[in-house]
Amino acid sequence: MTDRILDALAKLCLRHSKLIAIVSLVVGLGALAAASRIHFDPEILNLIPENNRNVNEFRKVLRDMGTLDSHVIVLNMPAGRDVGEYETLISAIAEGYRASPRIADVNYRIPNPLDLVDVILPRAMLFLDPSELPAVAEKLSDEGIRESVARNRAILQTPQSLALKQLIQFDPFNLSQLFMRKFQSASGGFQIDASSGYYLSADRSTLLILTKPKQAAQQVDFAKALLNEGSLIEARALSQFRRTAPPGTPIPSIEHTGGYRIAVSDADLIRRDVIVNVLTSVVGVLAIFLWGFRRPASLFYAGAPLILALAMTFGIAGIVYGTLSSASAGFAALLAGLGIDFIMVLYGRYVDERNRGATMPHAIVLAIRSTVPGVVIAAVTTAATFYAFLSTDFRGMSQLGFLTGTGVLFFLGAVVFLLPALIVLSERGERKRAPKLFHHSFGADRIMDVAVRHPKATLVAWLVFTLICGALATRLRFSDNVQDLRAKGNEGVLNQEKITKKFGQSFEFMMYVIQNPSLDHVVTRTHAITNELDTLVPSGVIASHQSIASFVPPREQQMKVVTELQAGRAGRFDFDRISRTFRQELQSNGFRPTAYDDYLPLFASALAASEPMTMDNLDSPEMLEFASRFMKQVNGNWMSVIYIYPAGGRWPRDVPPQLLALNDLRQEEILTGINLVSGTLRQIVKADATRATILAVAVVAVLLFLSFRSLKAVLLVFTPLTAGCIGMFGLMAVLNLEFNFMNVFVGLMLVGVATDYALYMIQRHRENPAAFNQAGHETAKAVAMAALTTIVGYGSFMTSHYPGLRSIGYASTFGVGLSGLAAITLIPAILMLGKRTNDRQNPDDPARTE
Repeated sequence: MTDRILDALAKLCLRHSKLIAIVSLVVGLGALAAASRIHFDPEILNLIPENNRNVNEFRKVLRDMGTLDSHVIVLNMPAGRDVGEYETLISAIAEGYRASPRIADVNYRIPNPLDLVDVILPRAMLFLDPSELPAVAEKLSDEGIRESVARNRAILQTPQSLALKQLIQFDPFNLSQLFMRKFQSASGGFQIDASSGYYLSADRSTLLILTKPKQAAQQVDFAKALLNEGSLIEARALSQFRRTAPPGTPIPSIEHTGGYRIAVSDADLIRRDVIVNVLTSVVGVLAIFLWGFRRPASLFYAGAPLILALAMTFGIAGIVYGTLSSASAGFAALLAGLGIDFIMVLYGRYVDERNRGATMPHAIVLAIRSTVPGVVIAAVTTAATFYAFLSTDFRGMSQLGFLTGTGVLFFLGAVVFLLPALIVLSERGERKRAPKLFHHSFGADRIMDVAVRHPKATLVAWLVFTLICGALATRLRFSDNVQDLRAKGNEGVLNQEKITKKFGQSFEFMMYVIQNPSLDHVVTRTHAITNELDTLVPSGVIASHQSIASFVPPREQQMKVVTELQAGRAGRFDFDRISRTFRQELQSNGFRPTAYDDYLPLFASALAASEPMTMDNLDSPEMLEFASRFMKQVNGNWMSVIYIYPAGGRWPRDVPPQLLALNDLRQEEILTGINLVSGTLRQIVKADATRATILAVAVVAVLLFLSFRSLKAVLLVFTPLTAGCIGMFGLMAVLNLEFNFMNVFVGLMLVGVATDYALYMIQRHRENPAAFNQAGHETAKAVAMAALTTIVGYGSFMTSHYPGLRSIGYASTFGVGLSGLAAITLIPAILMLGKRTNDRQNPDDPARTE
């Protein structure tokens, strides 16, 4: 039955080669049209699983709070220049962005409490703890007032009076120290030159303009339009500044960071990586193919099926997914390396038959009969291996598995139908002569001969090598930081790292989130948690924290302050007495009696506070905008976020247990962050990789057993895989390469590749065991070329900007190379030892080892 199918296939290719070529062209063009729908998703968070609580909580908090959606304009200020010289440039850029329909808000100045005195001062006492009121009462006693006014007079007589005049105007009672202590925890370790009034780094070298766009950073088209518009805004502002600035004034350079710059750079890098990976892998494998067969026509034979299969796979990607991630975008390079194997095996056998004198039609028939069964098994097992990725929750890898597995099957169709048809079309005029075709061995025949002559030594050498590599593999570590998957060379990421160093505030904050329909409950719990966090700062567990608690104390605390103020209205907080004494002291110290006529009514309101301050009665747009970073109303619930910053700017591998203990028993409260997600993903990915690998091995083993009907043959097929994987692990350890969320699946990828190499060798042996020592040379050549081309395909990942893909390139180069070497040495050595054993046991029976 199989022979009849193969003969029918050969007859189809010989008789209808032109029709096959035309149909292939039409299919390829249709696939390219479908592929034009593909877009690239730069968001690294979209790679991670969606069915895990920790992961979903992290994603939800980021979405609800809009934490990552900011666009930051970075001005590198000229050394030694005062920032005031560039006020017109800074404001022109800021106002240009503010006028953009894409921008919701722009901030470039530090919020000045004095600008909000009308809002803050009437509520000032509500910010304090009841325990701090005695210190306030002491400042407001007659003696305290005398000391404050005398102090103010003394300060105004110093050279620093100009800078402190505004402070004295709005803090005549010297209460600012109490409030400064209260707000220190809100700094989050942010190191700025507060005296400048700008978001200027402490060394005065970097100034930030913070913008809030109206759409998410993951909307890449929007982000690109925003960056393009921003370039025009900045160019206009710089041009205007150059015209008005004094001659010789140095011009600041402008850079960008934030989610939008990072998203656009990532999308561009993904596209560039796809193009480079496809070109390098296709050109590389075709170059090896040309070198191996030394015939220009071979490029046509290999290139056409290769391009057709890639086009069909990209077409399926456009139809099924439409959007590809940084992980799945590399499937084309894998296909180029994997699919060329099938072409080499079939074309190599065709060349072999032609060199033995067969005519073109007869060589086509023999090549199809002898190689297509093995190619079909190899393609099915390889596809099954990659389809095992569908069992993973890691979205990027499941996409990669589906596209690569489907592409392998497309390659099978292209090789089985298009390749023979192209050979027939090209060599139809050569039916009466058999040209001498060349098939480069790359040294594979000599290496195989050594293994055949010295099978025991070959086995011992491989055993020693795998034992050494196995011991070294115990040193391998797993890198579980999702941020390590970020593209290197991304301008936005590099600028973000620079800002982190300049301003001293890490972007790797954790978030403690409190949600409840009751605003009072949320504020009370926020205050309680911040009190607990305060105890972790001195011990170095955390560096600092930010929250709404510093600005809106709990209702109960505020009501105690109101009670204390009301109880003291006839005594220590008697405004009439305070005002009378204060005015007397002003006159005695030479101040104008009317100097504080605007201030005193506001201060009277602070002492007469009768109701607590809440988010509901914050009637200042500036205060509401400031508070929105810490508190929002989402789907009927109030959400409060406490930002927790790590000591040293980076969290340890495991979340500190003191933080985990904060919300052990509270379901409505969440502790989340990229470090917590990374730890969770480590467990998910390890389990996924283990499950998928076991599934792939089981499926491949069953398929092989159904093909060979021999358990020994199945075990023999897995021998190169085992040796290649152990060797790969050992070499990774020697080179200090770590496992990560992507390259942990390399072992699974090798299941399909390494078993194919062994399969080809065993298939050739089963065809004629007695002639295997010589006939096996041709298959060894094909395996060597297949391994080289696969290395080129996988190895092209080493040029990627993404560390995860780059590490796949390094690891797979070791694994594929060693598996190919094991296939042409271990397999012949084991077969030879089996033959010798069989000959000794049955000297009169021509053995046929399987």
